[in-house]
Amino acid sequence: MTISITIDGEELALAFADEEHSEDGEATAEEVPNPVIPEINEMLWALGSFLALWGLMKFVLLPPLLKLRAEREAKVASDREAADRAHQALGEVQDEYNASLASARAEADGIIEAARSEAADYRSTVMAGATTEISEMRSDAASGLDDSRSAAIDSMKGDVGDIAVAAASAVLGKNLDRGAQQGAIDAALSGGDE
Repeated sequence: MTISITIDGEELALAFADEEHSEDGEATAEEVPNPVIPEINEMLWALGSFLALWGLMKFVLLPPLLKLRAEREAKVASDREAADRAHQALGEVQDEYNASLASARAEADGIIEAARSEAADYRSTVMAGATTEISEMRSDAASGLDDSRSAAIDSMKGDVGDIAVAAASAVLGKNLDRGAQQGAIDAALSGGDE
């Protein structure tokens, strides 16, 4: 079949040869190969290529990858075991630390209690010593006061005796003897002292 087309004065002819006429004059169709279904030689080449790639992958490329994978899994497993051991060791060290800390605290509490007891004993000893010393100082001061008082009275007796004799001599208008009047002066001062 031929088709003619005229464009701008030029004629184009298209011929199609899709039907053949047989001797009988009937048209027969030529069989065109199906592009989806491969031919036998293409299937053989594809099978050979596939088997070659499969053998290459299975025997050449895949074993090193499987070896690396196994090594990595072994390393991960050993790292996990090491981490578990480290975690367990950390727990043991933490327990030992807590035990030693509790022991140290108990020891510190004992030392503090002993120091408090010793301080209380020292305080009571010092207080008893101070109380004793204060009592002795009071008794010494009291005896010293008594001694001072006696000495003052004795010295005052002489002065008062002189003043009393002089005053009595002035009042009576005669000279009194101090030796003779000393007994009366002593009796007056002793009676006033008691």
